[in-house]
Amino acid sequence: MINKNKVYLIDGSAFLYRAYYAMRPLTTKDGIQVQAVYGFCRMIKKIIDKFKPEFIALVWDSKGKTERHDDFPEYKANRDTPPSELFIQKEKIIKFADLIKLKQVFKSGIEADDIIYSLAKDYEKENFEVVVISSDKDLSQMLNNNIYIYDYFKDTYINKINFLEKNGFGPEKLPFYFSLVGDSADNIPGVKGIGKKGASEIVIDFDDLNHLYNNLDRVKKPRLYNALLENKENAFLSLKLFLLRYHNFNLNPKELVFDIKNWRLAKDFFDGLEFFTLSNTIKSSDEGSQKEEFFADKKNYKFKTILTKNDLDLVCEELVLAKKFALDTETLGLRPLEDDVIGISVCSKVGLAYYIPFGHKPSKGQLEKSLVLSKLKPILENNNIKKVLHNAKFDQLVLFSAGINLTGVSFDTILAAGLAIKSNMQRLGLKFLSESFFNDKMLTFKDVVTNKGLSDFSYTGLDLATKYAAADAHQTLLLENLFSKEMGQEKLKFVFNNIEMPVSNVLFDMEKVGIYLDKKELLILKKEIDKEIDIIKSKIFSFEESIKSDFNLNSPRQVEDLLFNKLNLPKKKKTEKSSSYSTDSEVLLELYKLHPLPGL
Repeated sequence: MINKNKVYLIDGSAFLYRAYYAMRPLTTKDGIQVQAVYGFCRMIKKIIDKFKPEFIALVWDSKGKTERHDDFPEYKANRDTPPSELFIQKEKIIKFADLIKLKQVFKSGIEADDIIYSLAKDYEKENFEVVVISSDKDLSQMLNNNIYIYDYFKDTYINKINFLEKNGFGPEKLPFYFSLVGDSADNIPGVKGIGKKGASEIVIDFDDLNHLYNNLDRVKKPRLYNALLENKENAFLSLKLFLLRYHNFNLNPKELVFDIKNWRLAKDFFDGLEFFTLSNTIKSSDEGSQKEEFFADKKNYKFKTILTKNDLDLVCEELVLAKKFALDTETLGLRPLEDDVIGISVCSKVGLAYYIPFGHKPSKGQLEKSLVLSKLKPILENNNIKKVLHNAKFDQLVLFSAGINLTGVSFDTILAAGLAIKSNMQRLGLKFLSESFFNDKMLTFKDVVTNKGLSDFSYTGLDLATKYAAADAHQTLLLENLFSKEMGQEKLKFVFNNIEMPVSNVLFDMEKVGIYLDKKELLILKKEIDKEIDIIKSKIFSFEESIKSDFNLNSPRQVEDLLFNKLNLPKKKKTEKSSSYSTDSEVLLELYKLHPLPGL
């Protein structure tokens, strides 16, 4: 891009839907659902960090019918009504944008796409470069030398050159293309019987829709000719629906001026919704180039590395006297029965935790593994000394592999988090819970291993390893103190003590020895199932003639193309990690109500 002032126009409605549907429900401690708000705020933060925009606006769709409904009452008729929860969260997002003084633009009856198009055209005349932040295919028709699209979810720019290279025709012909293929998502009919390939060939050969119909005799394929002849009215209607419409908003670019320092104005908002990760971005930006202090140092917690036999003896005495402590193991990987344990962290009181390393490289200065395990074994196997862990089963398997039968496991904070706080909580990891409940940002594996180019945790220096490992035990004890109070309800207490914890131990007993597997019986079952699958496949292939012999029913992309392009069934939802439309069992069951093929 040439060096002009840039104005950024964000497709707010697309961001909202993506943030809402791409995440599992996330709630505050009070049960307020906030996943769309959290995801949206993170997206805005990334845009601010990436572009440092001076001129920016957030563009919204408005509720109700638009002017396109006057042209075609069935416009977008097959779309499901969005859940009311989405609009409740949108109100919070609008408040957030107001707080950071991010200009918001919307107008009743006018779609966000048309607003973006109108503003882009106005600011282009003001000698701005316009960057539209959206993944909406409709907007590509406005691409030119001064207007670009940035697809946030793919982190890619779209300009008129790479659009032409990808499609074989320029962006100005995109409405022509969609007048032929239609758009099932918006219920735009197009020309029935013309698919993407046929439409592309026509668009390349003709200037526009009028040129096509004035020279229809040049279409030599009878199937295409007849389809065009029979669907002329739909083709011109589809063109009208797809074309972006200009409206004069008379919005001076000065009204879009944005100060990136305004981000800090959202701190109370983030704290109120328990977005502590986002709240901490404000702290770190306020501190400038100063290195962020480790949370344990700020709170005067002491995390100590145990390197002598005398210190190990003192720790063991402390654990015996305490009769309850939090425990965590550090290993070479995530396979508890295969990856060696290289250190153990313990904590019996808030404010003081220990890390006992014995497998770090180089090994100089560490106690021998055999000595550490022999000293800890009587304590770890003593059922009268209670142990608190986060995801206890993993550590039980690790220690079992090392020759220790861990008993006295009285509290698993990962089970308590799912039960006592919210069963639909977005994440139950220790680091997420630590930050959510105590505002303590723990070091991550990425911080201590990946970002330092190390192959595994054993190469991490002991000072940093202690900060990382001892924090695991310490924060687990903090969580146990918190969650045990939340277990005040007798019903929760009963479920936790009589179902959750015993079942975890049963699973541990199963996993440590494995299961007996009758391979012959499995092969017999496989043959029976393969026969059933072959029958279903043959029904599918005979049902839909457009499926080629090499069609792969296990390919989500190919199934997506079959359902939504060839059969023109309504698109229900997008997948979490891409812009593709989902073909999961939930979607297939819904589509089965409309067409028998998804049922097969």
